[in-house]
Amino acid sequence: METGAGIAAPFGRLLRELRQSRRLTIEELAEASGVSGRAIGDMERGRSRRPHRGTITALAQGLELDEATHARLLAAARAARPGARPAESGRASPHTLPRGVRDFVGRRGGN
Repeated sequence: METGAGIAAPFGRLLRELRQSRRLTIEELAEASGVSGRAIGDMERGRSRRPHRGTITALAQGLELDEATHARLLAAARAARPGARPAESGRASPHTLPRGVRDFVGRRGGN
């Protein structure tokens, strides 16, 4: 489970754990998901750290994951990407607006 950094990434460990808990070989998961066995092996070993969302979805379908476990796998993949920042405590910056705000209500124009 070696990587260039010395240990397999959390995404790779989680993927392997999920595959093994379902008693699937890499080849069986490859067949069930449509993702190549080599790609799965590379992800598990941490050699491929930036799987695409579609690849993760295909793996989740092949593993027959529930929504919560699929979301956990997606989060682990996002965290493995270079430049990824850990999730914050849920507090928004005081300098940002919530998404979807297109205008302010109750303001008068032309002061």
